[in-house]
Amino acid sequence: MTAPALSIVFPCFNEAARLPETLERYLASFPEDMTEIEFVVVDDGSTDSTYAAAEKTAAGDRRVRVLRAESNHGKGYAVRSGVLAAQGELVVFTDADGSYEPGHVKRLVAALGQAPVAIGSRKVEQIGSLHGTPEEQTANTPGPILRRMSSRVFNAAMRLALGLDFQDTQCGLKGFRKEAARSLFGRSRLDGFAFDVEVLYLARRLGYEVAEVPVTASDRDGSKVRLAVDALRMLVEVWSVRLAAARGVYDQARIRDHAG
Repeated sequence: MTAPALSIVFPCFNEAARLPETLERYLASFPEDMTEIEFVVVDDGSTDSTYAAAEKTAAGDRRVRVLRAESNHGKGYAVRSGVLAAQGELVVFTDADGSYEPGHVKRLVAALGQAPVAIGSRKVEQIGSLHGTPEEQTANTPGPILRRMSSRVFNAAMRLALGLDFQDTQCGLKGFRKEAARSLFGRSRLDGFAFDVEVLYLARRLGYEVAEVPVTASDRDGSKVRLAVDALRMLVEVWSVRLAAARGVYDQARIRDHAG
């Protein structure tokens, strides 16, 4: 069977309430030809009905494949599993909650025509104020503001610890040409939220050009991020990347276990 031109990976953990609507929107926005597109849903050990919801969608649309891990490992694990299982010449991963519209994926795909790696970059102006339309007010409530401010602090830490100069390392929308995807995720180790930083560090280390594409994220209820706990864990993981690099851990790609 001919490999698809594009694979879109959705890492999921307890997304039964939001995944179906996200998939419906994406399925309607891309070609029905399986040689053009595939959607890879990775259920990372959900305890709700995420897997059943994904399987129901897959039963009605051959473009959808579902992978499942028996237990929860972390977003990094889910993304790595999906990317390494993807068959497309281009591979993009995005959030299952629908934070990024299909049009943003298409922007990344266009950027991959110029660079082997493309990442979404949310504008600082998205923090905004508490004025404007009701929709804007909802998007700029204290919770989202704190998340964005913590992202800015985290990005500053990335510059200091790993020399990364990207505007937004944590955007949940990233794309790769197939060869770059295999090389980067074949070396990556982190299962937690800092996996993005590890992959971008590897991209710099291996000499891959990275294009930054402006995108706008929609805030969704039910975020899995716990600011204090996860921020500290991410900083510890970032330091582990630096130590691993010093030990030569990233010098060769390895075959990793992944969801099946």
